[in-house]
Amino acid sequence: MEIITTTPELAAIARELVGNLATVTSLAKPEANYHQIDAKPSDVVRVARADVFIRCGLDLDMWADALLGSARNPKVQRGAAGYVDASARVRKLEVPTGGINGASGDVHPAGNPHYWFDPKDAVVVAYEILLALLAVDKAHGATYNANYKRFSDEITARLVGWTKTLAPFKGHGFVAYHDEWIYFATRFGLTPFGFLEPKPGIPPSGGHVTDLIQRMRASKVRAVVMGSIYSTKYADLIAKEAGGKVAVVPYSVGGMGTRSYFDYIDAIVTGFAKALS
Repeated sequence: MEIITTTPELAAIARELVGNLATVTSLAKPEANYHQIDAKPSDVVRVARADVFIRCGLDLDMWADALLGSARNPKVQRGAAGYVDASARVRKLEVPTGGINGASGDVHPAGNPHYWFDPKDAVVVAYEILLALLAVDKAHGATYNANYKRFSDEITARLVGWTKTLAPFKGHGFVAYHDEWIYFATRFGLTPFGFLEPKPGIPPSGGHVTDLIQRMRASKVRAVVMGSIYSTKYADLIAKEAGGKVAVVPYSVGGMGTRSYFDYIDAIVTGFAKALS
């Protein structure tokens, strides 16, 4: 069986469920900005022969629509048993309530799409994948169910440690490059204070950075957390001026030496603790 996902995180979760019963491939490579993926002809071939296709949804991977159309694979089209929108059962955060226009930046109408940073949402995603696996490969249903339970149980067990590590910083503010941490922050009781992007998808400007530094000083916010795909040029500046420190964390599973979803969250929790301490 062949499974195609749009991102490495979805691939990592899918591998936890299928083990050696399927080949799992992510279209986006580790440390690639998921908003800006250029699909290749070879990607169309992969989707054309896929048994299961798993996407982030929430308008993050709209580039996948053209792939699905070009591949013409009935097994993975919308509504088919092999089509998975991993966001379907996730509780959406930061759903816009006002109008959205070109001046709003890269705002997602259905809510913030970076839900995989919450380990509890990873379990929800795994369940969505499980339903598709049970539909397309009933013969191995018992294995998929057992692997799902193992994954869910390990998340529950590791959450104890992750929560303990970040507990001393509950309520503390931090600055990031892009608005992608709301699910992680909500899970662990942290507070996104500001972003280097003045609006989602808009590069930092000198005036915005200066204002951010002043606000950080006034509020005594010193932690800066950067996904590994972003330049630390401005992050280093604001940390220096605000008297804080920068922690770089993996943007993707597969980045900064991570190999699994568990490695990934371990590294992110460690990075946040470093910046906040």
